[in-house]
Amino acid sequence: MARFALVLHAHLPYVRAHGAWPFGEETLYEAMAETYLPLLRALERLHQEGVEARFTLGITPILAEQLADARIREGFRAYAEDRLGRAQGDYLRYAGTELERSARHQVAFWELTLDHFHHLGGDLLQAFRRAQERGQVELLTSSATHGYSPLLGYEEALWAQIKTGVAAYRRHFAQDPTGYWLPEMAYRPRGPWKPPVEGVPEGLRPGVDELLMRAGIRYTFVDAHLVQGGRALSPYGEASLQVESAEATYYVHELESGLRVLARNQETALQVWSADHGYPGEGLYREFHRKDPLSGLHHWRVTHRQADLAHKAPYDPEAAFAKVREHAAHFVGLVERLSREHPDGVILAPYDAELFGHWWYEGVAWLEAVLRLLARAEGVRAVTAKEAAQGKAVRAALPEGSWGRGGDHRVWLNEGTLDYWRLVYRAEGAMREAVRRGNVPHRVLQQAMRELLLLEASDWPFLIDTGQAVAYAEERYRGHAEAFFRLLQGVSPEELKALEEQDNPFPEADPKLYLEPGLVLS
Repeated sequence: MARFALVLHAHLPYVRAHGAWPFGEETLYEAMAETYLPLLRALERLHQEGVEARFTLGITPILAEQLADARIREGFRAYAEDRLGRAQGDYLRYAGTELERSARHQVAFWELTLDHFHHLGGDLLQAFRRAQERGQVELLTSSATHGYSPLLGYEEALWAQIKTGVAAYRRHFAQDPTGYWLPEMAYRPRGPWKPPVEGVPEGLRPGVDELLMRAGIRYTFVDAHLVQGGRALSPYGEASLQVESAEATYYVHELESGLRVLARNQETALQVWSADHGYPGEGLYREFHRKDPLSGLHHWRVTHRQADLAHKAPYDPEAAFAKVREHAAHFVGLVERLSREHPDGVILAPYDAELFGHWWYEGVAWLEAVLRLLARAEGVRAVTAKEAAQGKAVRAALPEGSWGRGGDHRVWLNEGTLDYWRLVYRAEGAMREAVRRGNVPHRVLQQAMRELLLLEASDWPFLIDTGQAVAYAEERYRGHAEAFFRLLQGVSPEELKALEEQDNPFPEADPKLYLEPGLVLS
């Protein structure tokens, strides 16, 4: 029987105490209201109704740190109360008009959001932990701040990202993780490495997989092209076979290090991500980009992709959620067809979690409907990634790459990001040297480590490449670099306290990680 593994990757960069809107804390509040809380409600409904629906959710360590933070919890409460007030104002304004149904829906949504948040005591992480403990969902970890693994300058820097992520997971979820989301699905095998800019020595580097295995991780995920273009070997290490078809994406792959790898299925991805074929482009679904000029809330529907924002039709929630059921049935039909074609295979469907509910408002309802249908589907079984990775595997050697544009590093490494990587490499080298010298106070070194981890976040070069928030990204990475070097040069107790209050993740930050891992290479 084929196994279907739905994997959601929940991640936002560190925005706590770094602005509000359009880039800052409100982006996290939006995801909490529209993605994370609705997902928890769906899990609770499925549990109460006895529907066996298993999937995997990665919550990046830096996102977990923010969801657990008192400032973020209080800020979200105020944000949701504000949105409820705006929704109530819209309902009064639009009563008796074609926008009344949408306005009524918004009031109900924000009332439910506030009630649910208060019911949880503001603690979303513990609610996800309970879902894991009752066997509904498997939670993954990732690199501490989503650092772009293949381009970090030193293996010690990657090791610090991995081990800090593992330690944060253990603190939040009271167990050790075995599954790992590679930031941007970016992987680099063992081999010679030449840095893209000056500041880091060339040399032989261990594979990302080797460091993951050393940290206790046993499986991860890559994009389809890495296995289609890689060398697939027999389960018994016999002669190599060049794989150049999508068939390889249905295998469980095992690297020489022992790390197991699942590959993204392209057909299921197309149905959700494609601008031309994906479900979110449906005309009945709520339009993300048009907002009410007074409240900032959404009251219009997609209508059709070519319609400009001024010509969007009013949103009808009832019609939209009826379409969800149709799309869920279509998707499960696709999964059943693929399972018949690959009866012993794994169908991996990984997505950014924030697509559902935030970018695609009806997306969480679609996920819930898919899980309900899969629970009674024939010939396919919904499993966690851990379950999918078990059993027979194909020995493989994978090339370097990512799930970004072009399948390589160009999204994060280009003319617009060279300054970023120069600063990263300078800071990583300085951190290694400071830890080795041992003459910087531990508390200062800990805060310097936090600033370095935040500097390494893949979000900053990503935002520069997309043009979405170039000024904000540059301000953020330069700010963390400035704080890092200021700390190593010496700060007053008052300056240290101010930095600790502004950038406060990872209380267990361990600078000694920069003395490791020292893998023997030959």
